[in-house]
Amino acid sequence: MSAPLALYIHWPFCVSKCPYCDFNSHVRKGVDEAEWRTALLADLAHEAALVADRPLTSIFFGGGTPSLMPPETVAALIAA
Repeated sequence: MSAPLALYIHWPFCVSKCPYCDFNSHVRKGVDEAEWRTALLADLAHEAALVADRPLTSIFFGGGTPSLMPPETVAALIAA
C-alpha cells in the first residue's frame, strides 16, 4: 500500500492583512471566485493523477482567511 496523502488547500484572500502575517495572502475587494475555483479544480485534477495510488487521509484549508471561501467552493474541492 502506498503512503497516505494529506492535502493542503490555500485560500490566499483576506479582508485585511494582519501585521504579523508572513503567509501568501492578499487583500482584495472582490475575487472572481468561480474563476479561482475552476483553476484550482483543474490543478487538483492534474496533481491527483500523479498520486492516484496514494489514499487521501486529510484535507486542511489554510490561508489567508479560509473561512471567507464560499461553501460551494469548499464542497467542490472536497468532492474533487
